[in-house]
Amino acid sequence: MPRYIGLDLGTTYTRIWTPDEGVILRCPSAAAIDGQTRKLVALGAEARKMLGKTPQDILASRPVREGMVSEFDVAASMVHAMFLNKRLCSTFNRPVVLMATPYSMDQVQQFGLENTVIEAGARAVAQVPAVFAAAAGAGLHVASPRGCMVLNIGGGLSESAAISLGGILAGRSIKVAGERFDAAIMNYLKQKRNLVVGASTAEELRVRVGVCDNSLDRGSMTVYGRNARTGLASRQEVFSSEICEAITPAIVAISRNAMSLLEDVSPMIASDIHRYGIMLTGGCAAMPGMDLAIHRETGLRVTLADRPRDCVIYGVGRILKTPELWGTRLDYRIK
Repeated sequence: MPRYIGLDLGTTYTRIWTPDEGVILRCPSAAAIDGQTRKLVALGAEARKMLGKTPQDILASRPVREGMVSEFDVAASMVHAMFLNKRLCSTFNRPVVLMATPYSMDQVQQFGLENTVIEAGARAVAQVPAVFAAAAGAGLHVASPRGCMVLNIGGGLSESAAISLGGILAGRSIKVAGERFDAAIMNYLKQKRNLVVGASTAEELRVRVGVCDNSLDRGSMTVYGRNARTGLASRQEVFSSEICEAITPAIVAISRNAMSLLEDVSPMIASDIHRYGIMLTGGCAAMPGMDLAIHRETGLRVTLADRPRDCVIYGVGRILKTPELWGTRLDYRIK
């Protein structure tokens, strides 16, 4: 019997689910390879620490950008190493993988992603939209006739969908999420403070003191960088209110993109969405005040899922256990 596993190959984190143990891996989606031999040098958290700090012969990168695989060979090596680390793959026992993918992917991108996972050691691969998996993982009744809406804010993409009877009625996707939040923080500090910082520092600021609503305060954080005018080293204190000001335009863009899907659903589904509101999932959805900010922009009730960071992978696991949630459309591509 083949072993079935769930895979969420995210921009920031990769997660793996098995029927026996649940979520067995949460690993940063980062890898470092030797520039000449193309062999893996570091993986996960160790590779993430090397980003922007490696010599010329070592290439450290995040092979998944904005929800899409940008470096297929690096991504395949990374996933293969994860499979081996958790003893999910061997010469005579290759897993059958159900993976969550962006709803906005076209067939060419889906084919490339399937090839990446098959190259990593999978026996067969099927795909389910990540936004649908997020809804299932958040506990929404995706198979019922009542319409529901989910907004999944991840590291590279923000996707929203109206769901009913086990299918997506309408969906929207926008490349504004965690990575764009970090870029907005970097631009803000450069323009307002003349302080140049790297992406890892911006991400740390977002995680440690970031808020999405001015009513919240998480204090401040000391930041080290370079003065944009003098070029000298600089140390400044950055406050949570400044992070909120920096990322507010991105949150507004996410909210407007999500609300635009109501144009493509029936009045009955729109009525259900207005009655029951939006379920908020994804890693960036866990930022303090994100639900308040989305509510302020949309006017709808917004509920934050219990485990927003893991909703997608738990939803993939739920679909693996009960394929009827996604109908009979699990089309496994065999190597």
